[in-house]
Amino acid sequence: MTGQFDARPRVRATDSKERLFAASMALLGRRGVNAVSVEEIARAAGVSKGTVYYNFGSKEKMIGALLEFGAQKLLDQLGRDAAAEDPLAALDAMVRRAFGFVQEYPSYAQLWVSEQQRGESPWGEQVQEFRQRITDLITAALRRAVQVPEPLLQASGRAMFGATLLTARERSGSAAPTDLDTNTLAVMATVHGLRAMSRDAG
Repeated sequence: MTGQFDARPRVRATDSKERLFAASMALLGRRGVNAVSVEEIARAAGVSKGTVYYNFGSKEKMIGALLEFGAQKLLDQLGRDAAAEDPLAALDAMVRRAFGFVQEYPSYAQLWVSEQQRGESPWGEQVQEFRQRITDLITAALRRAVQVPEPLLQASGRAMFGATLLTARERSGSAAPTDLDTNTLAVMATVHGLRAMSRDAG
């Protein structure tokens, strides 16, 4: 992989991608990838089945492209938050943004985790690339906030990603979810712990 997303194939209009993404996430979350047809997704999104096949060629490529679309959507949002002048505020905003994304698209997180765990997922390599890009973004934000050895910084970025994803999934599926502030504080405890280590080392 080159680290750049393949520009092909794509639905041409952004609003069509949004509709297909939302429709597929809703249907796949309820019934799973194998139980949902392209026709059902197209109907729910308000586009023709022919349009889907014209743009993607197959159901497998459509799911891959929608996974990419969701990942890029999240990356764009996190990137804007990461640009905040205050590094702690940036990290706090990124965590909250990820919680909000999973709350809005719980099936995306579910599909992401399940495809990472499958031994021979057709989208496994793609999902791993998404994970690495988001982890790199978190690590870069951490680098601005704390002064710790690079291996610890990298491990902390991965830990924050995993904690946020899994906590957000649990929260989205709970009948009585823990409030957002509490969940954010729990994830941000990693950052505050690293800052304490930085102070002690200094």
